[in-house]
Formats: sequence, structure tokens, C-alpha cells
Amino acid sequence: MNFKKLISLALYLLLCACSSTPIAYITNQGSDTVSIVNLKEKKVIQEISVGKGPVGIAISLKKSYAFITNSNDASVNVLDLQHNRIIKTIKIGGTPVGITKSTNEDFIYVSDWFNSEILIIETKSLTIIKKIAVGKSPSGMICDAEGKYLFISNRDENTVEIYNQFDLNLVKKIKVGNHPYGLFLSKNLLFVVNVLDDSISIVNTQSFATETIKVGDHPYGVVSDTRNQFAFVTNTQDDNVSVIDLKMKKEIKKINVGGNPEGIDIDERDNILVTSNWRSDSISIIDLAKHEYLYEIKTGKQSRSFGQFIKID
Repeated sequence: MNFKKLISLALYLLLCACSSTPIAYITNQGSDTVSIVNLKEKKVIQEISVGKGPVGIAISLKKSYAFITNSNDASVNVLDLQHNRIIKTIKIGGTPVGITKSTNEDFIYVSDWFNSEILIIETKSLTIIKKIAVGKSPSGMICDAEGKYLFISNRDENTVEIYNQFDLNLVKKIKVGNHPYGLFLSKNLLFVVNVLDDSISIVNTQSFATETIKVGDHPYGVVSDTRNQFAFVTNTQDDNVSVIDLKMKKEIKKINVGGNPEGIDIDERDNILVTSNWRSDSISIIDLAKHEYLYEIKTGKQSRSFGQFIKID
């Protein structure tokens, strides 16, 4: 192959990569389904039946799987993203809610709300290989980009626990607000939603210093941009999203969205935010740059999508 053809092929592959379509996988607790939403086409392209009461979701690009927690039948579904079909159901016991992937994507961590433990699923064998006891009512979970830590919010203990990903030993336990739930991590800042305090706690993962910022009524999920200029929080009882200026350390705006917004995820490549709306059975799309509501897409019944639910190849 000559040099010009090689350059042309490289440009073609780059354009293909850049034009990949963002897909949102929305768990619908009321209809026991996952809506697969093409965000560019602004429509649901497929509805997949899963277990009873799906809540959490974690996407592994390495394996091309989505893992879905079903809180009402104590199971985790494995969704093959290449063929959009369930290939395995893993029985958990208890009440699986939160879910996240390890940094290297070799493991999936599942929080068992009822039994106050974390279950570890190996993504190669798709089997549970270990359980560890944690704080009371574990909810949100997330891992850092460096592969060092797993962070867990314990709702009925008002704490966040930090575990070493290598051996799953407890590193530190931090007091936060009342009923911590959703978590998000960007660089060295851990964002924790405190449902009953109507606030978020921001934890510096290097110094473990914590500060609190007030938001709307009964917040649920949180994300921030990659530069940590702004954080965005879903307020379930206000039907809106709080925009937090992280330099000013205060809420600067509220964006109205669908009814009872819960899950929230960010697509910085396409400059949008997506919220899943439990009461209006929909997702709302927000312009990330302008901090403005754009439009709504109908999904299944009681949409939640607790976790990172947008897939971009």
C-alpha cells in the first residue's frame, strides 16, 4: 500500500471512529425493560425485556456488555451490546441496586442493599467470585481512572467507604450528608448526592477534605464535566437539574426537565447531558454548553438508569 492510500485509510478510520453513535441504555423499573435510545436519531430503537425492577446499569466496552441490576428479583442481567440480547442472568440474592465496573473492566461490583455487601462478578466467566461486607445499605459506586480505589455510598450510615481495588481492603470511611446515594468521580473530586439534606458533598480524593453545596429537593444523581467547571444534579422532587459552579461553589441555575429525574449521564463529545425521568417515562436532553433544556424522548415506564448509561465506542 502506497503512502497516499495509507493516509486515506487512516483518515477514513478516524472519521468512522468520530462518527460513532452515542447510545443510551435506560432501565425502566415499571415495565421491566431496557430502552435502547439512539441519541442522534432521538428515538428508541429497541426495547429489551430484562428482570423485575431494573435499576442500575454498568457498561463494559472491553467486553461489549451492559450489566443490569434487577432489584425485585435479586438478579443481574448481562446484555450483549453487539446483538442487543440478554445472554445470562446471574442470581444475586438480596436487593441489587448500584453497579459499576472495575477500572480494568475485569470485574463488576454490585451493591446488595438488603444484605449490606458488595458482590464481585468476573467479566470473563460471568460468575460471582467474591462477596465483601460493607456499610449499611450500599447504593452508588464508582472506580477511579487510575485503578486504585472503589468508592461506595452507604445510604443508611451516611458514609462513603473507599476500598482498594487490588485486594478490596477498606482504605478509609468518610462521613458525608444524610442518605448519600449517587456518586460521580472526575479527576480528584468525588461527588456524593445527599438525598435528605438536599445537598452534594465534594470529597477531595487526595486530601479527603469535604465540602457541601446545597441543591434542589431530594437529589439523586450527579455528574461533572471533565474540567470540573460545573456539576449537574438531578432533583427528583423539583423536576429539574441543578447547575453547580465549582469555582464559585454554589448553585447558579436550575434546568427544568421531565418528572422525577433520577439517573444522569454526560456525553461531552456531543455536548449533551441526559436525565432519566421516573414519573414522565422519558429521558431529557440538555445542551451542555448553554445549560439549556433541548427535548424529551419517551422511553419505558419509570425510567431510572442508576449509573453511567451512555455508550460511545
